Amino acid sequence: MHYNISIIIVNYNGLRYIDQLFQSFESLRAEHFNFEIIFVDNHSSDDSITYLKENYAHNSLKIVESDKNLGFAGGNNLGVQHASGDYIVFLNNDTKVDPEWLSNLYTCMVEERAGIVTSKLLFFYDFIKIGVHTNDKLIIDNEVILNNKTYKLDPKFCKNMLVYEDHSVCFGHSYFYLPLLDGNDSYDILIKKKDPETNGNLFTDNGLEYEPGNVIHLSASEAVHSSIRLIQNVGSGIDQGFNGYDIGFCEEDTGQYEQIREVETTCGAAMMMKKDDFISAGMFDEVFFMYYEDTDLAFRIKKMGKRLIYCPSAVVRHIHTGSSKEWSPFFIFHVYRNRMLFILKNFPKSVFVKEYIRFIASILKSAVSNEQREVKEAKWNSLRSLRQNMARYKKMASKGRV
Repeated sequence: MHYNISIIIVNYNGLRYIDQLFQSFESLRAEHFNFEIIFVDNHSSDDSITYLKENYAHNSLKIVESDKNLGFAGGNNLGVQHASGDYIVFLNNDTKVDPEWLSNLYTCMVEERAGIVTSKLLFFYDFIKIGVHTNDKLIIDNEVILNNKTYKLDPKFCKNMLVYEDHSVCFGHSYFYLPLLDGNDSYDILIKKKDPETNGNLFTDNGLEYEPGNVIHLSASEAVHSSIRLIQNVGSGIDQGFNGYDIGFCEEDTGQYEQIREVETTCGAAMMMKKDDFISAGMFDEVFFMYYEDTDLAFRIKKMGKRLIYCPSAVVRHIHTGSSKEWSPFFIFHVYRNRMLFILKNFPKSVFVKEYIRFIASILKSAVSNEQREVKEAKWNSLRSLRQNMARYKKMASKGRV
């Protein structure tokens, strides 16, 4: 059967995400087009496929099982080989989509005649904002109790604070966000002092102050009224150090990114493009495995003379790093190496040489630092792998393949 759109989802031990994603698909509006879902499983061991077949099997769902973990890049390439749609959408498995998401993404793609259209990515949960009043400093425990469940403060959601492994130092202008993990429910929040010699109070937007160690109670209506949406990505960019970054990352969503606009690069978590363009551009580079493969592809699409467009009305909720732990050795290895591979492939040789020297210097500095052994090894391994792939790309270039 022919489809207008093929949604490709790559899964690796993501059983815990299946319900939230596929239940959101049930509300998708598709009045003037049809779509299929291609679920690529990267050799999971958590019964993802069995569960999917038992609970969400239907005619427009194709399940593709790989006999090994191909990563994000290889898994999506495999999915495209099974896609019959004129347009393809790459969607992370740790997401859920708004009912109008696909319709708005498709409309924007057609009307803008774009090379890639990227979605508006919000963090999966809504948040409550906690402020700090102190004349000096307040040191709190990083383990917060939310409705009898332990939640550890996430540094990316902490502002104007010093966040350590087990405690955080707060000042008079500090604030942090806590996820509303139980949705539109009432909340009992317990934040404790780590250092009893420090003083200060906590407050929410209801105007009340709370002493650390006392429960902050929010009724369901208060939680909904105080809830805040945080942005994960509204398009991507490359900074002066050639690091990829998310535009709008961790900003409160107050309507500041509601215009369709051209962006420097795109996030592969939820983006659409023509299948023919994807193939013509060379597909995802499977050497990358995961991280920077979307940026590398976006630059190749731009070299074809096509635009990258951000669509604010195509809204997706995203857990973020759902298949890997942020700044784990696995994450560090791929981000460090793939940034250099991206530079090697997309910028002049002089730029790469300069960054390569800096890269080696940073790894040598890491070697004599007090970083964890696993982190040091990940960085050294990223250098070894980079050198191996430099030779590979050089060989490919000599044959006119890069």
